[in-house]
Amino acid sequence: MRLVLSFVLACSLAASAEAGGCFGRKTSHCCSAPCNTGCAPVAAPCNGTWETVMHKVCVPEMKTEKRIVEVCTPVVEHRQVTRTVHKCVTEEVEQSFTVMVPVTEEREIRRKVCKPVVREVERTYEVMIPVQEERESTKTVCEAVTKEVEETYTVMVPTTEEREITRTVCKPVVEEKEETFTVLVPTQEQRMGTRTIRQMVPVKKTRKVCQDQGHWEERTVEVACGPCRKTTRTCRVWVPKLVETEVEYCVHECQTKEEQYTWNVTVCKPETRTRKVCVTKHITEEVKEKHTVTVCRPETRTRKVHHTEYVQKTVPCKYTVTVCKPETRTCKVQVTEQVEEEVVEKCHVTVCKPETRTRKVHVSKMVPVEETCTVAVCTNKVEKKEVEVQVCHMVEKEVECKVWKPAACCHENAPRTRHGQKSLL
Repeated sequence: MRLVLSFVLACSLAASAEAGGCFGRKTSHCCSAPCNTGCAPVAAPCNGTWETVMHKVCVPEMKTEKRIVEVCTPVVEHRQVTRTVHKCVTEEVEQSFTVMVPVTEEREIRRKVCKPVVREVERTYEVMIPVQEERESTKTVCEAVTKEVEETYTVMVPTTEEREITRTVCKPVVEEKEETFTVLVPTQEQRMGTRTIRQMVPVKKTRKVCQDQGHWEERTVEVACGPCRKTTRTCRVWVPKLVETEVEYCVHECQTKEEQYTWNVTVCKPETRTRKVCVTKHITEEVKEKHTVTVCRPETRTRKVHHTEYVQKTVPCKYTVTVCKPETRTCKVQVTEQVEEEVVEKCHVTVCKPETRTRKVHVSKMVPVEETCTVAVCTNKVEKKEVEVQVCHMVEKEVECKVWKPAACCHENAPRTRHGQKSLL
């Protein structure tokens, strides 16, 4: 910015000189250049030219420098913390109970039954056997005459009868009863505790910064107005002043504090409840049953039998006579008798017997358990960091300026310098 202002000032001075105004004064008739009022009058006007001259000027220049600064950097560390937590553990406990189990048993019942028994009985009977004899005299001959005779006989006929028997039976009866039992009911309880929290808090700090606190000054500068005279010009010049000041800046620091918090815990409390249970009882009652029995009863029947009769005749010559002689013989006859017999019958009876069984029940209880958890902790770490800083330096630079150079006629009349040379300014 200062370089631009210096360049604008030089250009304005050169333009005013070229215009011949010479800071408000009139142009001389001695030469065509402006501000030639000090020239001696000549017969003919002299000509001149504009030349570019390099002029050194101090210009402020901002440079970027690297400096080492201490900076606090937040670092997050992970630490392991051990804490005790109560956890609800469910265990399987074996419990025994008694149950009346209905069991079907096979039992024997004894009863007396009349049973018909057929057996062979040996009997004796007489049979007349005809025997032929030859006689010389008269003989009596028996002639067999067969007749059909009806006779009666007794037969034991088996008859099926239905009889009613009464017996005692155990009958199961199911009843609904109400019983009480204890259940562990989980309930939510709110508990309070204290924990340490860390948070980032903004903290104001100061640091030293180099600033340019310069000022503008009005200075008098000699400006050549042609070869004849010099004029003075007042212009503003920037005077730099580097001052090291402290500047506030904000840094976030990690701070810890204690706070109370609440959490919910599940606690199992015993609660008495009622439920309906089916209980089986056995009641004895008499049941009538009908059984079919076979009984033999005597029955008189008739039948026709061929009966042989012998008739005697007298023959007056030799003749063969058949004489029947009695002969005792034996035979086997089937006789049916009613025998009273004790019969054993098997029947199924349902009997309830107590039986001890086991079952597994889930029981909940709170068990303290130590667990390890990872906690993030924020700490500050001081590091030396290289940063870029803007620094102002005054640098000499050459600036182009236009200067009027008069012709030879004006050179002779130009004022001399202290070194004996002609001034071009």
